[in-house]
Amino acid sequence: MRRAPDGTPLRVAAPRRLTSAVLSVGVAISAACFALAGLAELIGIDRREAAMTDISALIEGTLALDPWALASLGTYMVILTPAMALLATAREYASISDRRTVLLAVAVLAVLAVSVLVAVFH
Repeated sequence: MRRAPDGTPLRVAAPRRLTSAVLSVGVAISAACFALAGLAELIGIDRREAAMTDISALIEGTLALDPWALASLGTYMVILTPAMALLATAREYASISDRRTVLLAVAVLAVLAVSVLVAVFH
């Protein structure tokens, strides 16, 4: 912890721009994907389906504006956005040497990662 010349602890505000930007971009991308998926479904773009884990089909479907692929991409963004925000938070707090908050962010990220692994491989 940083200290003033008289030895009292200084409160240093953590920068939050990166975390805020990551959350904003993630929400915007996922909302756009879901909106495009709905629009593609309404205008009748040919619908085909594949597993969400088939990345090549997901990329191909997204480029073809297939509703299932756009909705899948939106779902991925909903899942990845909090994880990326936790990494951004850890980085921002590391920049002001707040180890406790960095460890907390990393611990929450680890719990999230274990939860996803259990859900996928269960």
